Amino acid sequence: MTDFLINKTNADDLNTLKKEFLKSISTPRDGMWEAFVTMADHYSINHENNVIGYCVINEEHKILQFHVDKKFDQSQIFKQIISEKNATGAFASTVEPQFLSLCMDHQKSVSVNALMYQVQKNTPIEKAKFPDRSEFKLMDEASLETAVQFAHKTIGADQGWLNYYYLGLIKRKELFGLWLAGELIATGECRVSDIQKPAADLGMIVSNDHRDMGIATNIIRHLLNLCNERNLDSICSTEADNIAAHKAITKSGFISGHRILEISFT
Repeated sequence: MTDFLINKTNADDLNTLKKEFLKSISTPRDGMWEAFVTMADHYSINHENNVIGYCVINEEHKILQFHVDKKFDQSQIFKQIISEKNATGAFASTVEPQFLSLCMDHQKSVSVNALMYQVQKNTPIEKAKFPDRSEFKLMDEASLETAVQFAHKTIGADQGWLNYYYLGLIKRKELFGLWLAGELIATGECRVSDIQKPAADLGMIVSNDHRDMGIATNIIRHLLNLCNERNLDSICSTEADNIAAHKAITKSGFISGHRILEISFT
């Protein structure tokens, strides 16, 4: 049996392999999950002093990414990772067939965590229609605190993380707000990927008092048309049990063709 060394390393040291991984998948991965990968621990897989692959494992001991040179026994290496790193499961998408197949070899249970969406080329997108006297516009740093408080109140996200995340979006001109009578009632995001160009992740949050009014669908429509103008490939995702978001996203023109699965090994 061939011995492989699995060593913790810096993500930047794996850039070449990460680019190879991106070439191997069928469609762009969801941007939120790419962020989760960035925050997790990275491990190089070594054979005879050569790095032949890598894996990414989060603090819950879930494997988030796995990529190895095809010349090597991927099944053996994957089994070694589970054993040495006490991996309890994985999050794998249907755009990663090799990784997903290896996960299924060890699965005890599988559930759909999220739906991934794309828009077919040349799909006509309706023009967005917002409430009368409302304004949908880019947010600036003066609006940062308002955006943070809005998202914290609406979805319960951590304020410290929101401040960091939204400031980055604002600086990149990727965060929009829908204002009505001076009140922020919804936000929209168009996050252009740095590693999966020309993909752009779209997202929206609508206040509890303004839901079921078609606002979410129209924010997505506006962002889709913006991406078309910029020749960007629009993608987005939503949790599997978020029925309202699924309806808004599909009504805007998106199609869900792939899933992110949560797989338990133990």
